Amino acid sequence: MSWKYSVLVLRVCNILNLSNLVSLLALNKESLSNSFPHIQIMKFISICISLFYLFSTSIFSQNDEELKKIELAAPKEASVKPKKIHKVLVYSKPSGFKHSSIPTGIKGLRVLAAKTKAFVPTFTLETKEFTSEGLEKYDAIIFNNTTHVQKAFSEQAQRDAILDFIKGGKAFIGFHSASDGGMTQWQAYTDMIGGCFAGHPWGAGGKWPFFVEDRKHPVNRAFKDKEFMFSDEIYQYKGYDRSKLRVLIGLDSVKTDKKGNSKTNDYPVSWVRSYGKGRVFYSNFGHNKATWWTPFMLQHFLDGIQWALGDLDGPSKSLPQSRNLKLKLSKSSN
Repeated sequence: MSWKYSVLVLRVCNILNLSNLVSLLALNKESLSNSFPHIQIMKFISICISLFYLFSTSIFSQNDEELKKIELAAPKEASVKPKKIHKVLVYSKPSGFKHSSIPTGIKGLRVLAAKTKAFVPTFTLETKEFTSEGLEKYDAIIFNNTTHVQKAFSEQAQRDAILDFIKGGKAFIGFHSASDGGMTQWQAYTDMIGGCFAGHPWGAGGKWPFFVEDRKHPVNRAFKDKEFMFSDEIYQYKGYDRSKLRVLIGLDSVKTDKKGNSKTNDYPVSWVRSYGKGRVFYSNFGHNKATWWTPFMLQHFLDGIQWALGDLDGPSKSLPQSRNLKLKLSKSSN
């Protein structure tokens, strides 16, 4: 149900009440025909069932504070008009650590799709559609906090189907722990997404400094300043090669009291890359629930999705490290 339609349904349901609906469904054929001579019985019952479903959905939605926050924070429209109707398969089942923000991410993606019409999502916790035939009808795959994907997709045929899907010109979008998997059991997945989780020195409870690596890229239009502070859990990586992707947002690690595994203090947070004929957008943001109701983050996510789908133009060629490497070298030379 779209967010605007939910409001309309709520108004209708305020007029009706549950007991009335149950009573109407209990009417026998003769009384129903006498009371509603112009309505076919089965059609009327179908309408009542639909109203009952919508009534229930509205009540649950009304009590969902997370959903309210997301609806207020989400962009009102797509950054650019989609070139076509994009069907997107959203997979949200972890095979390792289960993030409590997974349902929040589902709500966030659902609201983004409903409000902006940038894509049409199909949400799943199953892997059965991840075959060459099953993926044919989709334009993109989104992995929402899917730890240890090598366990979920253990069959080579499924692994090949996913990677061939992207190489063939489709899109892949990953959020947070979508990178917590792959190597060494599925090295090709790590090569595709751009890096594999190797710990998180910068914990979810901290507020960390970030900088915009590529200010001209359309996926970064949500960030008005060159630098910003934000609270989320931030990874360090193994299997990461800056020359194979374009870093959009970086962690300004030298301004923190934590040390990671990079000799050049290179800790990418959001990036894009080409993979065959396809496009990949990944963001490390998304561990904390609040990330999914932060306006500039939802805009960043939407623009990343639209870039991966080919609606937004922007480069994927690698950029040289611009910040912490130079700082470290200058310190060591003094």
